[in-house]
Amino acid sequence: MLVQLLPMVLVCCIGYGLKRAGVLGSGEAKTIGLLLTHLALPAVILKALATATLTPDLVYLPLSALVVVLGLTLMGFLSLRWLGWERAKAGALMTTFPTFEGGAVGYPLMLITFGEVGLSRIVLFDLAQAIYLLTVVYCLSAWFGQAGVTARAVTTKLTKTPFFWAILLGLIMNALGINHGVVLNLLDIVGSSFLLLVLLVVGMEFEVQMAGGWVYLVVAIAKIGGGLGLGWVAVTVFGLAGVERAAVLVGAALPPSMLTLFFTQENGLDTRFAVSFISVAIPLYLVVMVPLLAQLSP
Repeated sequence: MLVQLLPMVLVCCIGYGLKRAGVLGSGEAKTIGLLLTHLALPAVILKALATATLTPDLVYLPLSALVVVLGLTLMGFLSLRWLGWERAKAGALMTTFPTFEGGAVGYPLMLITFGEVGLSRIVLFDLAQAIYLLTVVYCLSAWFGQAGVTARAVTTKLTKTPFFWAILLGLIMNALGINHGVVLNLLDIVGSSFLLLVLLVVGMEFEVQMAGGWVYLVVAIAKIGGGLGLGWVAVTVFGLAGVERAAVLVGAALPPSMLTLFFTQENGLDTRFAVSFISVAIPLYLVVMVPLLAQLSP
């Protein structure tokens, strides 16, 4: 497992090094991000879901995600009672803490460990979280930022999110049996850049405030540990095993979604906290997940 992850870490380091050297800047990062979110990631999701064998019992995957995100949301609110942070920082915590970065971290891990079957399972797990992120978390972020939020704004967020439509279209293609060779080959070509693009973006986005760095570490430990604990509860209650159990545990412990950076910026929250939190959580997550995946993988 370590041998499989080492090239991923090296590509992240290349992305970080190119940013530090000034070869790639914020403009290039935005372009790479757009290619990732509008082409590569939707293609990977479409292919995985269109060709997967889906059974009714897989409904426990999104239900497990719902258990985890609700539990993390409750943990976040309870922690605010004694943290005493100002509204902007508290809002940044509640915007990031209950969310998962599936596309940039969870999907690649499941893909290299379990293949497209594993990818399809974590995509299904991520479905509930994606809806929660674009509705409940978005509203929470706006409330802490004291910005007006309407049903129309929430609906717009959903309709403008490519990977959300990719999930729905992939499920429709699977139900209708649409798996023509030309379509699958096209998705393979477009999705082949997924790992490279996503790892470059992760490396380029890495940034940690040194002052008060221990705070981000403690919050990251709480999120990963709390998510993993809630994931174990879900797999035990729903009786999940094999690749489905792995998808829940890999997904439940994920670092915060990078989309939350845009939410904090949009609502005037503490974006620097969000960036540092995500930057600390990603390497910590890999440290925790490498030995766990070694036990979960076949």
